[in-house]
Order: sequence, then C-alpha cells, then structure tokens
Amino acid sequence: MKVAITRSLRATRILVAGLRSAVPALFGLPAIVFVIAFCVIGIGLPALPEAVRLQRVLTRSERRRAAAELGKEIRSPYRPARGTWWRQTVTILRDPASWRDLLWQIVHGSTGLFAGLFAAALWPGLLFTISLPAWWWAVPRGSVSAFIPLTDWTRALTLPIAQTIFELGLLLWLVPLMARGQLWLAETLLGPDRAELVERVEQLTESRTEALEAHGAELRRIERDLHDGVQAQLVSVAVRLGLAERAFTGEPDTALRLLQDARDGIEDTLGQLRGVIRGIYPPILSDRGLGGAVRALVGGQRVPVAVHMPADLPRAPAAVEAAAYFVVAESLTNVSKHSTADRVELTIGSDGETLRIMVRDNGEGGADPAQGSGLVGIQRRVAALDGRTSIASPAGQGTTIEVELPCGA
Repeated sequence: MKVAITRSLRATRILVAGLRSAVPALFGLPAIVFVIAFCVIGIGLPALPEAVRLQRVLTRSERRRAAAELGKEIRSPYRPARGTWWRQTVTILRDPASWRDLLWQIVHGSTGLFAGLFAAALWPGLLFTISLPAWWWAVPRGSVSAFIPLTDWTRALTLPIAQTIFELGLLLWLVPLMARGQLWLAETLLGPDRAELVERVEQLTESRTEALEAHGAELRRIERDLHDGVQAQLVSVAVRLGLAERAFTGEPDTALRLLQDARDGIEDTLGQLRGVIRGIYPPILSDRGLGGAVRALVGGQRVPVAVHMPADLPRAPAAVEAAAYFVVAESLTNVSKHSTADRVELTIGSDGETLRIMVRDNGEGGADPAQGSGLVGIQRRVAALDGRTSIASPAGQGTTIEVELPCGA
C-alpha cells in the first residue's frame, strides 16, 4: 500500500506540473486556429513562423519536463527553418513534427487541465469522505452528501466507506495511468518518430564512417610529414655531425661549417615539427581562442578577407574550435589556389549551441568536392562532429561554404 500511495503522489505531482503547459496549450488553441484559418486564404502565412516559434517554446518546456520524469532525453525533432519567411513557412509546413506539435497541443490542452485539477482535488476529497462519520451529525440533516444525502447513522457509516474505496481506486489506479499517458503523449508526439530515428541512425553511421576515414587520412598525413620531412632532416643532421666529428682534428674549418649546417638543419626540422603540430591542433587556439586564431590566419592571406565576427565569440570545445579553424584555413587555401577571387567574406557566429561559419568568395565558382579538392576534407571533418556542410558553387558566381558545428560535440 505504501508503494501504491507513493506512486499515486508522484503521479499527482506530474499531472499538477502539467498544468503549466496545459493551460497555455488550451488558451493558445484559438490563436493557432486563427493563424491556420488565415493561412488557408494566404493572409496569415507571414505570421506562421513566429506563431510556430512561440508554440515550440511551449513544446520545448514540455519536452524537458517529460524527459526529467522519464529519465531519458527526448530529442528535438524539428527541421532547421532558415532564410526568408517564405522558406521558413514551407519548411514548417513540410515538417511532420509541426503537425505532431499541433496534435499534442489539442490533446494536452483539452485533457491536461482536467487531469491536473482532478488529481489535485482527489486528495482533499478523500480526507473529506473518510472524516464524514465523525461530524456529519453536527450539520443540518441532509446537507452532507456522499453521492446520497446522509440522513441517518446507517448511511453515515456505510456510504462514506463505499465512496472511500472508490476514490482510493481512482487515486491508486486511474491517476498513475493518466500520468503515464501524459508522459507517453509528450514522448510520442514531441520527439522524433520511428522513421526519423532510423534516418538519424543512418546519418550517425555515415558520419562515423567519414570520421574514421578523416582520422585515417590525418594519420597518413602526419606519418608522411614526419617520414618525408622531419625524419629526412634528422638523418641529414646526423650525417653532418658524423662528418664534422671526423674532420674535427684535421680540418677544423670544415668541421665548423658542417656543425653550422647541422644547426640550420635542426632549426628547419623544428619548423617542420611545429607545422605538424599546428595541423593537429594549432597552439594559437589555446592561447587566443577561435576569434584570435582566425584573425591571425586571415592577416596573412593574399586575397583580402572581410571578417564578420563578434568580439565576444563564446569559446567552444577544443575539438569544435579545431574543426572550425581547419574549415576556415582550408577554405581560404582553396580560394588562393583554385579561385580567381579578389574578395572573400568570412562570417562566424555562435548562439552557444551551434557554431556557424560561412566563407564566400567572388571567384569563378564551379568547385566540386568530387574532383579531389579540400572540400572533401572539410565535409569529413565536420561530419566527424555531427555537423552539417553546405557548398554552393555555381559557375561564374563564386563559392559559398556554410558549416554548422554543434558546440556540444
């Protein structure tokens, strides 16, 4: 019995907490119907993105509440809606999650208010019923009712017991069932559906494959740089030191020249090692963050770069900043090598959850990742962090690279 009462109390708390979303959902329904009606005749279409944005504030709150009660994450299922109001409207109307949100609002708005008030009222009602035999006689005869007016002791001793059993059944069985139904409704309608989950798994599988390929390519690049550059330089230094040792007693001038050559070789080797290290994780990112690193990077470019970036750009995880720096560096390198552009526009912004990068040039366009350019490396590096890459390069109209990196990666 103790476990059942505890379960009923928790269910009551869930249903009462659901009033915070049920009341706005119920009173927001007329506004939604109003917007939809005007969208049918075309007048309300510009207002649809803003109306849906307000609705998603409510569903996001309900998603967090249900996730906390269920003990598991309920992922946001929405497709990104960007661009002009018309593009946002089309995306919203084509997104199944938008229609599931509307269905949730109708069902939760019409049932959540009743469920919360019903569960909250049952507990004092139960106490009222249990205490009836103790005080019914002190009030005017027939004014106290347990479904049937109490007029004598026989009814006062039997009817409250029957009503107490009935109310206990509601509390111990119906209230938990209603709470589970409310959480199931939020999980089912406000989270991704099965098809979206399957698509998500396929995307993660693909991004994992690309991450492994990117990792393998990076290892091969590092091995190649160490083998062809650093190792060759060290062998050359060792040979010069050996020759200098042999010539030290008989030809001190030759030995000195060889030692100087060896010192120069060591300096070159250190430079190459710094280059390898920068390819793994540029130290400037640790010292100055992504903003400072990007400004230092664009300062040495042959093509002028206009940078649009907030001065207080929030720091992102190291892996995200490294990927972002790689995207910018590779994009600017492609502009210098393969483009005839004389102007580049670089825009970086973050809302704390997503880091967005756009690199646009006014070159000849026609860039194709399938041709073996660095664009494939950008796509793989971004996919490894579950990000998105968009490349638009129509012939004669320049190239635009847009990247989104989740800052939780």
